[in-house]
Amino acid sequence: MLIDVHSHLDDKSFDTDLKRVLENARRENIRVVTSCVNPDFFEKSLRIVKNNGVFLTLGLTPTILNPETLQLTTGLIEKNKNEIVGIGEVGLDYYWIKDNKKREKQKENFVRFIELSKKLDLPLVVHSRDAEHDVIKILKENEKPALLHCFSGSLEQANDAISFGCLLSIPTSVVNSKQKQELVKKIPLDHIVLETDSPWLSPKPKTRNEPANLKFAAKKIAELTETDFQTVSKRTTSNAADFFNLNSKDLSQ
Repeated sequence: MLIDVHSHLDDKSFDTDLKRVLENARRENIRVVTSCVNPDFFEKSLRIVKNNGVFLTLGLTPTILNPETLQLTTGLIEKNKNEIVGIGEVGLDYYWIKDNKKREKQKENFVRFIELSKKLDLPLVVHSRDAEHDVIKILKENEKPALLHCFSGSLEQANDAISFGCLLSIPTSVVNSKQKQELVKKIPLDHIVLETDSPWLSPKPKTRNEPANLKFAAKKIAELTETDFQTVSKRTTSNAADFFNLNSKDLSQ
């Protein structure tokens, strides 16, 4: 079994064939966590997870700085804390946000989500784009280990993050990404989980990604670490299940 710790099944690209996409994942023995990052799509995400054996996290894209949307999102998280397995993705994005005042606002929002995750005792899934230094610094200051979605930082930053309990999520693009391949070679499997970030980051360039493709990441990591598929599967699945507090009953659905 594998666990895709981060996908976006509410994306419109899945509207016409989501049933087939989920069947493909089940055929490969892959369990899926879908991430809703806009409250406007929360009801759609809830419909997706119902009766499909899919798990849900709820967060807010860091580039959305509207205070009303932030308030709506935190309210939905509190109201639906028993329907979700984690908060996220949330975090910092310096690729799209260049203005320093807006970056400071992102930091404020990030801390607010960290505090909420502590209050509700929910795991935190973090987005970081060109902002790894500040993300790790803020998490460490707030004593909050997290799952670092699609980790793109340096080896030094990776070791800093795992030193206080963070997990590094490696996407299916590891098949083609030299940066992620080099990272995987040097980070113990005990600190790695796998994701597709569907519909993006496909192992097959210029095609829509889907959870069933997670097997390609596991195979590539087995090759890079000179181990086998079953070892990668067992370790990363255990890491993900522990992080999201999933038990064997949850995973057998």
